Amino acid sequence: MTSLILLSLCLLSWRGALGQPDGVLQVKAKVSETIKLPCSSYKDGESNNKTLEWLSKKTTEKVIYRRGPNGLTVPDPELKERMSVDEHFTLEITDVRVQDEMIFICRVVDTSTKEDAVQLLVFKAPESPEIIMTKTSFRSTDEISEFGSCKSVNGYPLPTITWYKNDLPLKHKQNEVQISSLNTQLSSGLYTVESSLSLPLQKDDDKADIYCEVSYHLPSGDHMMESEKKNITVLYPSKSVRLFRLFPIGPVKEGDDVELKCEGDGTMPLDINYKRKGEELNLGEGPSLILEKVTHSSSGTYECTGMDFENLDESMTDEIELQVHFLDQPEFSQMSPVVVHPGDHLSVSCEANSSVETETLWKHKGHIMAHDSFLTLSEITHAMSGKYICIVTLPSVPGLSVSKELEIIVKGKPELSVSSKSIYVQENNLATVTCKALAHPKPTITWSANGTTSEMMEGPEITSELSFIVTSELLDIGVVVCKATNKMGSSKEEIKLYLSTTPPVSVTTSSDLLTSPAPENNTDVLRGGSHGVLIVVVIICILLLAILGAVLYFLYKKGRIPCGRSGKQDITKPGEKEQIVVEMKPDSPAEESVLLPGAQEKKPPGDQGEKYMDLRN
Repeated sequence: MTSLILLSLCLLSWRGALGQPDGVLQVKAKVSETIKLPCSSYKDGESNNKTLEWLSKKTTEKVIYRRGPNGLTVPDPELKERMSVDEHFTLEITDVRVQDEMIFICRVVDTSTKEDAVQLLVFKAPESPEIIMTKTSFRSTDEISEFGSCKSVNGYPLPTITWYKNDLPLKHKQNEVQISSLNTQLSSGLYTVESSLSLPLQKDDDKADIYCEVSYHLPSGDHMMESEKKNITVLYPSKSVRLFRLFPIGPVKEGDDVELKCEGDGTMPLDINYKRKGEELNLGEGPSLILEKVTHSSSGTYECTGMDFENLDESMTDEIELQVHFLDQPEFSQMSPVVVHPGDHLSVSCEANSSVETETLWKHKGHIMAHDSFLTLSEITHAMSGKYICIVTLPSVPGLSVSKELEIIVKGKPELSVSSKSIYVQENNLATVTCKALAHPKPTITWSANGTTSEMMEGPEITSELSFIVTSELLDIGVVVCKATNKMGSSKEEIKLYLSTTPPVSVTTSSDLLTSPAPENNTDVLRGGSHGVLIVVVIICILLLAILGAVLYFLYKKGRIPCGRSGKQDITKPGEKEQIVVEMKPDSPAEESVLLPGAQEKKPPGDQGEKYMDLRN
């Protein structure tokens, strides 16, 4: 560090020793740039008899360019290829180098000598600093140990390096931090700087970030670059170990893979072994133990023992309790299938062994039947037959569930239902009726009428459809009978046939009208087509009455209809005003008539022996 400070002072002194007299112009340029140095002593248009010179000066003056009465000379071989002078006597230097840093003097020689100086300062940014660590990990110690070095190359003027730990600068301090620097100037004039860092590393320095920074100058000002941050690993012994479950997160269930991890509170490597508490069998070694596809027998207490390689006489131990949740297949209180009869009562339980409390659900044909381990059925019918699913879950262990099917067979004579108890038909037309039977054993369905039949079976239910032509014989009988038979007995249902004289008016097919079912609580027979006709007739009558009323009202308003039982109408000449007169006869029943004045001659009331009331006023 001391040598770095002395070298920097020497460089500053050298730059000052170049001579920076008052009024000297300073021009700054970066390496490889092109720079122009003006000559203020030269005035355009001066006599060609004058001698014009450019000189360079580091320690002594040296002519690098001369133009005068004796011609042009460029005596400096170093600048000859990179130097030129224009008509204004401005010196231009291309591909500036570190060696070009000096004072340039412009001189005009005539009867008197005039000159001025320009100082050229050259700059070059160094490359990014790079840290090289002596090792990847360091033992915790109070002694100073070498951490690594930071290096930056090709900079000018001389860059400086600063070390940082956790963003705080490190300074050279005896017995605490030691920083040494090595600076090398290459033949190009550029500098390579290298700084080494040594310091004691403690437990608290583990995972600390250390990096270096190079500071340098450019024409634009001061700049800096940082190296990549290096994370320190400090090795220190463990005082205890910790055993924990790394995977899975949450409750463990049968079939899971379980990973147990044991780690010390230090960073030095440990010799770790695993076993079950109270057993001598070694289950594994290393930082973690994987138990594959565990069962409920895997539940218990597990231990890990850690030993420091440098102190094998001392060991550290920790333990963990592992609970593997399980759920066995459920068992029914009665064997499947269960055979019952219509009207019976049935109760079946579904139980499953588990590690924690369970929840049970019964389902039948997608519908929930019970939220309990017991399935209770009362007044059993054929519709209750089929497969029931018992689903058992553990609410506290998501994803763990089992299920089992219980088949219930209802054994008895068939239960029948028809699409309609009665239908309206037309002779010689096609009619379709449907009959459904539920039973076990499987029943056979027959019809009393001849026709085309089709059957469809879904579980214990059989659906039979009959399409037949309505004959006069069927109309005389008046019914179609559906009969279902099995070993347990038989059942039958009648469908009454009624003759319909009105053809159907709806857009549906004839078979749809004929087979329309009647409500169960209505004893009247459905009249498929007559209802539509009656509605149409009522609507037409209402429309006719409305039209008739509108016509009468219009005629009345126009005066075309008399208000009383008798009256007289007289059509006046065009343009005359209508007059309405009421004739009153005292000797006869009161009558009203509307007299419309017309072409006839009017008589006064006195001449006619009648009394009139004039309603015009």
